[in-house]
Amino acid sequence: MNNKEALQQLLQWKRRQIDPVELGWPKRTGRGRRSPGLSQAQVAQALFVSERTYAVLERGDMEAPKPEFLDSVARVLRMEERERTALYVYALGYEPPIPMDPMAGTNVAPAWQHAVNHVTGQPCYINDLAWNVLAANDDFIAMFPQEPGTTPRLPEQNLIRWMLLREDAREHHLVDWEKRWAEPVAAQLRTAVAAHPESEDLQQLDKEVNDDPVVGPIYRNHNIAYIHPDGDTRVMRHAGYSVPQGCADSRDRCCERHAPSQLGNVTMCAAQPFGSPGARFFFLVFEPTRP
Repeated sequence: MNNKEALQQLLQWKRRQIDPVELGWPKRTGRGRRSPGLSQAQVAQALFVSERTYAVLERGDMEAPKPEFLDSVARVLRMEERERTALYVYALGYEPPIPMDPMAGTNVAPAWQHAVNHVTGQPCYINDLAWNVLAANDDFIAMFPQEPGTTPRLPEQNLIRWMLLREDAREHHLVDWEKRWAEPVAAQLRTAVAAHPESEDLQQLDKEVNDDPVVGPIYRNHNIAYIHPDGDTRVMRHAGYSVPQGCADSRDRCCERHAPSQLGNVTMCAAQPFGSPGARFFFLVFEPTRP
């Protein structure tokens, strides 16, 4: 099947799923065979275009339809995100640059939370498009600086706020903070704010980071472009590191306030939950630095 045939079948199938009465047309009465669902003329009317214009799209003969038009079609035909993605691929040859649902990327399916919570032995977590932690396993929570005798917990629900604005991150946990962490993370934030201007969380982070006297100048430096850290390796201290049996204990204290932690390199493996565009799943691989 070629793209034209796939596009035609997708649009015809979606038209058949919608009762015209739901969109305000009177219920059809009388004899005669009628196809179920919306007609091409009814779709065109809902789109405020001519029947011919919509028919050209459905046949697959519209050359490079505008994304705004495809989004209108997706809304009228009540497409789910995956169906809208297929519409773009069949009509344009690429996936939509941003999700249709403005709430996409702010949550994940419960199955993801269950999966993350049941991973043991390796830190992993999921954050939304504004870096709010949606799910995290105990191994990830244990990585953060801890005071002796306290129960490990997330120091902040928002990881950007912690990485860029908190003293524990700047001075103790994230080694070579300015070059290895602040510069790429600030660039990530700039990109996210530009991509999601509707996000109140990102707008608030933008203000806080820009106004901070330490990280503000770094944030306003646009020399670095950065989107995601997949595959990056950076130096950090791991507060919850367990020394393998038979190995010498190389943990030490970064300061008098925090319990001993392990210096090492963390490599970030990132993926996206397909049902939540903008959210990210991270699997962290930590390698201790031996003396």
